[in-house]
Amino acid sequence: TPIIIIIAQDKQIQRILQEMSSPNNTTVNYEDPQQREIAELRRKLALLEAQLPSPPESSPLPPESPAAGQESSSQQPDLEASPQPPASPSSELQTNNSGKDLRSIFLEAALGWTPELWKHVQNHNGSKAAFFFFLFVVDLADAVFDVVLALQDMYAGSDGSGNLGILLLVMTILGRILSGVYGLAMAKNPSDDDEAFFSFAWMEMGVFFLEDGAAILVLAKSTGSPSIIEGISTYLTVTCGLIYILYFVKEIIDEWVAGRVSGDCGRVWTLLLTVLPLGGAIFLLYILATEVIFAQDDDPPLSGELEVAAFVVYSITAFFVGGSAMYVFCDRASR
Repeated sequence: TPIIIIIAQDKQIQRILQEMSSPNNTTVNYEDPQQREIAELRRKLALLEAQLPSPPESSPLPPESPAAGQESSSQQPDLEASPQPPASPSSELQTNNSGKDLRSIFLEAALGWTPELWKHVQNHNGSKAAFFFFLFVVDLADAVFDVVLALQDMYAGSDGSGNLGILLLVMTILGRILSGVYGLAMAKNPSDDDEAFFSFAWMEMGVFFLEDGAAILVLAKSTGSPSIIEGISTYLTVTCGLIYILYFVKEIIDEWVAGRVSGDCGRVWTLLLTVLPLGGAIFLLYILATEVIFAQDDDPPLSGELEVAAFVVYSITAFFVGGSAMYVFCDRASR
């Protein structure tokens, strides 16, 4: 009957599937058509498995928590919508100077002209601008006559060696380097008006002890009636010493009186910055007055213990005051 035939076929199919899945069935009877069919199916299955590529091994990614996703999505608009802070005036000045040739800034400052300081002067009245221009002319003229005085002493020195002329020439070059480095420091690190003028006075005070201190020694060792070069150099030296050092000391005293100097170390450092420049300048100007300005033509040149004291004071002030100014402005210019 049909039912019996269907049951028999179903049992035959089940037996074929069991034989295919049975791992122990390794022997094949090729006379049996069913076993031949099973062997053929196994062979095709093995070929298919060999041809299929093996899937790459990948580490499962950790599921992202919904809270983290919501938090990052909520923070995204805030970051995009947050306004940028306005640029400060200092950063704007640095950006303007970034395109400038730093060599031009250095050379202008070495001659005594500082464009960044001129910007601060323009914010005030015309008298202060005129005063700054006067300082520029005095500084440039003093450097020029110091070089001429050095060359004059090298070729016709009072001692015949010209050693003081060489010293003056070297110190004049160092003073111009200090002035140029100051210009770079101001261009790279702009400041407010008070700090700008204080830094300018500090730089010029360092230049005074480097250049003008050596010029005072040359003038004090000269003999005979002073030449025109020596006379002009004398009064330019007095002008520079009085203007810059008195202004610097005034600013230091104002800081002290206003109570902006705190701590024992700060007080000691402030006292040193006040006494050393002021005392050194007074002594060197005293040498200039007694040995040059009010000296007679037949008076002997600077000698003895006063000469030793003059060289010692000059060495100390040039090293500490001029050296500290050079170090500070070189550090600012390198930033």
